[in-house]
Amino acid sequence: MIDPSILISFLPWIVFAIASSFFGLKIGALIGLVLQIAFFIPMARKRTYTILEAYSLVFFVILVIGFLVLDEQSIENLTRWSAALSYGGLALITWATIAIGDPFTRQYARRVTPKEWWTSELFLSSTMSMALGWAVAFLGATVVSIIGALTGFKFLLIHGLAMGCMLLAILWHKRVMDETMAKAKVLSRS
Repeated sequence: MIDPSILISFLPWIVFAIASSFFGLKIGALIGLVLQIAFFIPMARKRTYTILEAYSLVFFVILVIGFLVLDEQSIENLTRWSAALSYGGLALITWATIAIGDPFTRQYARRVTPKEWWTSELFLSSTMSMALGWAVAFLGATVVSIIGALTGFKFLLIHGLAMGCMLLAILWHKRVMDETMAKAKVLSRS
């Protein structure tokens, strides 16, 4: 029901977070950008990218440009606020897709779900439920990251709490997907 590429779409973000932890934010941003470009080009050629994939490309481009043009103090501030900006941007995009009635999860689901299911209550409700799970997780990670930036809490603690929010979203996503698949099997037999 949901295209597994949704998790692949987050790979540049995951690698960005890990690489930033080990090599610094500049290198992490550059690696995230390279991965996002590599994933985005084939989708752009086919015009199959989602709003989240387009946003991710724009985010990494702006972040890398920021590191190239900002002074040292501005880069220090950008580094301090980078997690809040990352999660906040993802939260904003996720909530915006929910508000316009086309949650980002639905965009991925259309890639693997037959068109005749796209207007079904099961498809609409499950993709909305998954998107809400991600939106709450991104919002939670944003709040945690803002607290970390304001208070100077240890990076690993804040990063761990934010990653915990992401893990909860993944578990929610899987639960909704499993329930949806079970219901779809029952409906298919009817």
